[in-house]
Amino acid sequence: MAGEMSTLPGTLEVRYDLCTGCRACQVACAIQNEGLLWLEAARIRVLQVGPGPLDVPVYCHQCSDHPCVAACPPKVKALSCDPGSGVVKVDPALCLRSRGAKCRRCYQACPAGAINFHPATGLPLFCHLCDGHPACVTACGPGALSYISGSSFDSKVYARRPETMVDDLTLKIYGRFNAG
Repeated sequence: MAGEMSTLPGTLEVRYDLCTGCRACQVACAIQNEGLLWLEAARIRVLQVGPGPLDVPVYCHQCSDHPCVAACPPKVKALSCDPGSGVVKVDPALCLRSRGAKCRRCYQACPAGAINFHPATGLPLFCHLCDGHPACVTACGPGALSYISGSSFDSKVYARRPETMVDDLTLKIYGRFNAG
């Protein structure tokens, strides 16, 4: 139904070879979540890495095993996973960073290095898929981003460090390079 929010889990998928680095996804995310153009507070970031350089969207993949949630100190338990959407949630009252600690366990546990920290609050930022209507997907003119509602695909397969993604993308775009 029009205007109704999706409650089915879904996944954000990326065609890395289509990303132009325009950062429209990052702008849309910041406006959707912060109400203003504040790229540092976006839940998705576009990084330039490697030869070219190549542009790589980096965001939380809502891994099925949620290593970030498991990494949160057991006595703190500031992170949880919404069972309906698979989205990681932060309890600001419990997060050590809200009390000035420099905890980065969730970031260190993330296989994609995707967790960003809010520039004002210091709290970890996780993509929440805009309740099933990701603003980043709507803003992506080249079609590099798409949202698959109700997908049972474990997007953790994409949860890799940007440098690793660029290695694969470099081979796809430029082919093998033989020195000498």
